[in-house]
Amino acid sequence: MATSTDSIMTGYLNAADAAALDAELMSEPGFSVEQLMELAGLAVAEAVYEVVKPDSTKTKPRILVVCGPGNNGGDGLVAARHLTFFGFECVVVYPKKSNKKHFVNLVKQCEDVGITMLDEFPQEGKFDGIVDAIFGFSFKGAPREPFKTALELMRNMQTDQNVPVISVDVPSGWNVDEGDVTETGFLPEVLVSLTTPKESARGFKGRHFVGGRFLPPGLAEKYNVKMPPYSGVSQVFEFTKSTSKKGELADLGWEEDYAAFLEEKHASETAADLSKSSSSYETAQKGEEESWEAQYAAYCAEKEARLAEEDARKIKEMKEQDA
Repeated sequence: MATSTDSIMTGYLNAADAAALDAELMSEPGFSVEQLMELAGLAVAEAVYEVVKPDSTKTKPRILVVCGPGNNGGDGLVAARHLTFFGFECVVVYPKKSNKKHFVNLVKQCEDVGITMLDEFPQEGKFDGIVDAIFGFSFKGAPREPFKTALELMRNMQTDQNVPVISVDVPSGWNVDEGDVTETGFLPEVLVSLTTPKESARGFKGRHFVGGRFLPPGLAEKYNVKMPPYSGVSQVFEFTKSTSKKGELADLGWEEDYAAFLEEKHASETAADLSKSSSSYETAQKGEEESWEAQYAAYCAEKEARLAEEDARKIKEMKEQDA
């Protein structure tokens, strides 16, 4: 399939090319939609963790996850499950459930870990963040009910309660290529682009994460997607436009942007902070290793004793049979 190279060369995909890339990822043999949904949801959960980090001295942060009927909603359901294991309390609003087997399974998985599942927005309670997982890059036109009201309620929570919204891949209600053309007024504080940013993300000014640490090099080259330098085992990278000396946003390529961002980020960290973090980590890790070694040694001793007992029993049974 031919690709729109004018849009791809900048590192942003339009709706048609994003769909084509997904189709190639899921061609046989390749990824299943369930695999991609799991990877996307994990990336979203990690980005939420970076934005609203749990504090062991306080109560669990509460996250409202608003899910649509399609794959974007599936990403939200997966993210909610992971966030629960990350130390969050999640409430999922899922007004238009899919009856497809995988989505039914995702709902069951959420219920099994204690996530509250709702058909409508909760009437009370405070939240520390909202995950907008209603519409993805295949959305067209203007939002219809019940999601039109959902967008309005999310905007109200932003303004009235100062709750940050984290949108999955594309802010819901936006045209994937042109942005908020229907003037919904919906503007998230955080955007988590999946695989690579879409055209509508060009003018986004909030915190911007990219998650897609699974794209095969061949497809990345074909679609001219410059993969970010993910750190360690992280599934997301926070992409921030570098700023020139004049205070203007520099129009750099992805690789230069990432390098500039990393340089600025590392420069802001003091040697004292790094030393303190390293010392605390080594102390904690040492304790964990010692505890693990002791537990494992006890487990091995118990296992060997059990096996020896079973061997002795079998030998005894064999002798009795021979007699």
